Order: sequence, then C-alpha cells, then structure tokens
Amino acid sequence: MQISTLSQSLALRQSIGEMRAQFDDLQRQLSTGLKTDSYAKLGTDRNTVLSLSHQLSQLSSYTNTITKTQMRIDVMSTAMTRVNDIASETKTSLVTSGFDLVNGTQTDAQVQAAMSFDEMVNLLNLQVEDRYLFGGKDTQTRPVALPEEILNGSGDKAGLKQFIDERAQADLGADGRGRLTLGTAGATVTLAEDADPSVFGFKISDVQSGLGNATVTGPAGSPQGIDVEFTGLPTAGQTISFELDLPDGTSTTVTLTASANNPPEEGEFTIGADPATTAANFQSALDTAIQREANVTLKAASAVEAANNFFDYAAGGAPQRVDGPPFDTATGLRDATEADTVFWYSGDLGPDAGKDFAAQIDESRKLEYGARADQASIRDTLKMSALLASVEYSDADDLEQRDSYRALTNRAGQVLNFEGVQSVESIVTNLGLASATLENTQNRHDATMATANEILGDIQNADPYEVGVKLTTLQTQLQASYQVTAMLSQLSLVNYI
Repeated sequence: MQISTLSQSLALRQSIGEMRAQFDDLQRQLSTGLKTDSYAKLGTDRNTVLSLSHQLSQLSSYTNTITKTQMRIDVMSTAMTRVNDIASETKTSLVTSGFDLVNGTQTDAQVQAAMSFDEMVNLLNLQVEDRYLFGGKDTQTRPVALPEEILNGSGDKAGLKQFIDERAQADLGADGRGRLTLGTAGATVTLAEDADPSVFGFKISDVQSGLGNATVTGPAGSPQGIDVEFTGLPTAGQTISFELDLPDGTSTTVTLTASANNPPEEGEFTIGADPATTAANFQSALDTAIQREANVTLKAASAVEAANNFFDYAAGGAPQRVDGPPFDTATGLRDATEADTVFWYSGDLGPDAGKDFAAQIDESRKLEYGARADQASIRDTLKMSALLASVEYSDADDLEQRDSYRALTNRAGQVLNFEGVQSVESIVTNLGLASATLENTQNRHDATMATANEILGDIQNADPYEVGVKLTTLQTQLQASYQVTAMLSQLSLVNYI
C-alpha cells in the first residue's frame, strides 16, 4: 500500500481550502442574490453595470420629480376646472335670473356670485407641500387676499366696495348728470363735458341729427361740447342722437324725437310755438334722458371700471384710485398704496404666467407648467364675482335700478366670454397636456428602467437554483475530502512494521 507523502497531504488540504472558499462564496450568493461582492470581479461586464447603475440613478431622480409635479398639476387642474365651472355657472345665472332682491339688496345671481367668489379665493390659495400653487414663482406668500378684505377693505385700507363708491361719485358727478353740463341761450342748447382733461363721466363722441330747421355743431372745443341751434321748428318724428362713451370702453346713445305731444312721452321733446320754446323743451327732455342714462348705463359702466381699477395691475403697477376727495369733481386717477388700499394679489407678477414652474423630467426635457391667479381669465372670473357681490340695490320695482342691473350683468357676461384672452378652459387644457406629457415620460422611464434592471440582473444576480445545486455538490465533495483527510491523519508506519 502506498504511504501518503507530505506533498500529497498538503495538496489535499489546499483543495479542501479552495472548496471551502467556493462553498462560502456560494452561500454568500444565495443570501445576497449577487454573483460577486465587488465590481472588479465582474470582469468586462463591470463597465456595463456602472453605466446602467448611473442611468437608473438619473431615471429615479426624474421619476421622483415627475411624481411631485404630477401631484401639483392634478391639484391645479382640479382647481381650475372648478373655476371654469364657476365662470359658466355665473354666466348662466346672469341670463336666467330676474331682478328679485332675495335678501333685500341683491338678486339670487348676486348671492350665488358672492359664494363663488369666496370659493375661488380659497381655490387660488391652495397649498401642496407648503407651496402656494397660484402665486407664480413666489410659492411662500399667500397670493390672494381674504374675501372680506377684498370686498370691504381692512382698517384704513380700501376694498372694492369703496372703489365702486368713489368711482360712482366721480363718474356721475354731484348733480347726477354724468359730468355733463346743459345750458340754453335763446334758441341754442349746449351740451358739454364739465372738464378737460378728465377720465370720468360721459365723453361726447358724436352726434347724428335729422332735425329740420336746426343747426348742429360739434363735438368740438375744450371741454368738448355740442351746440343745437333751432332756426325754426322741426317736424314731428324727426330725431337727434348723441353718442356717449362710457368709462369701461363701451358706449351708449341718447336719442330724442320731436313730437307734438304735450307733455311728451319718454324719449320725446315737444315742438314749441317758436324756436326758443322748442329749445327750452329740448333741453328739458335731454336733461331727463341724460340723468336716466347716467343712473342706468353710466352707473353700471362705472362699477365695472372701478373693478378694473382695483383688480387690473401688472408688475410695478398698483390699483388706480380716484384722486380725491372731493370725488365728484375729480378729474384723474392716482396710484393706490399698500397703506391705503388692499392689494388683492400678492404673488409673482413676472411675465411668464402659465409657465411659472419648470420640472426636469428627462435629460433633455424640461416641462414648463403652471397657472397664476392674476392670469387674465382667472382674474376676470374672480373680478366679476366680486363685482356682483359688491353692488347693491334698494327697490325691486324701480325701473332705473332694474335696467342698471341688467346693464351690469350684460357687461359681466361679456367679460366672462374671455374674448381676446386665454380662457380658463384653455388653461385647464394646457394643464391636462402637461399631465399627459408627464405620464408618457414616466411610462418611457419605466420601460427603460425595466430593461436596464433586466440586463443588470442577468449580469449581477445569481440563480438560486443553480447555486443550490452547486452547494449540494460541493458539500458532498467537502464531506468526502474531510473523511479522507481524517483517515490519512490516523495512518502510522508502526502499523506496517
């Protein structure tokens, strides 16, 4: 029998050590699921692993950004959808409601507008993760003042109702004639503006006369005026029309018809016995018509313009207040200050409304998105709701108040048509497109990450079934080797001598 040499014994021990190392490595693979515990042991695959790991890290960062951005856009889209609904509901209520003062001073459409206004302010002050959504880049300042402050002011600071009152005084004037003056000299009647320059009241734009035996001159002069000189008697049925511009950019027409009726009907003047008497009758009828027009269309236009003065200001600007007191003789506007006026919007006033935020969602793709409380259609919806909530009436049977209410609601409805500005619905659509972009980008990232993880798995991950088989085989080999080693360790020459 051959006796084991020292070299054979050492070789056997080395083989056992190697098998033991393999056994430990297989146990590590089974517990960690990885083929190796370092990139160096991957050989040529290590560059692929490092590259894919870096790509997955970037994609994970983009995915986190997309998740947060998607949440913000979803909240903004829901809020803007509601604002769009409010605009539609307000328009419908203005068309369908009558002039019934349900609470003694306002119609049901106005009461609804007040509730919508309060809701809109809350929507525009929404926060997500301590970030205000509708203040533009200024995410830490509440963008819209509280409803009570906007309508009624705060302390010494004026609100919208005070703006409307001061503007009404300036536009109607002390005598309620819309800052126009009337005078008669012999057979000549003069209609003129009371001051020049002045931004308040009626502005005489044009005159169209079909009166016989009457000479009409103007509008001309400073302040601008029109002279109507009766050189004889006009014929019944002949008319003269004065076109008057209103503060909100609209216009109205006052038309008088010559008549033999005495007293005349509304919109008529009585043909007198001579030109001077006719002129006196004409002045009286024109005076009545102008005062009525002032109480109807001018009052409504004045309220709308007051709301414009309060709400419409850009970066570096301020609300515009009547430069008074006294207000009924004022001729211009002045910049409001934060000491005397509630500034309804305190957010960012930069030029990128609707693109206030940027999210890096891919290596070469930055998504710009957003909506801001001062965007034209959002502001106009808030403005018209506040305006309707602010104006009050006293007598449901007063025809002038009824007609003035209708003039106001017609104007509010026109504003809510969003002509010439991006509509709220369009803002909602843009947010929806941004959301779809995020979803498509996320799907692409998910597919890329799945592929990358699959490749990494093939390179790095150990097959547990294969590792298990190898462990079982190696365990058997180790046991056999240990048994042989034990037997050899018990051999001695004495046993063979």
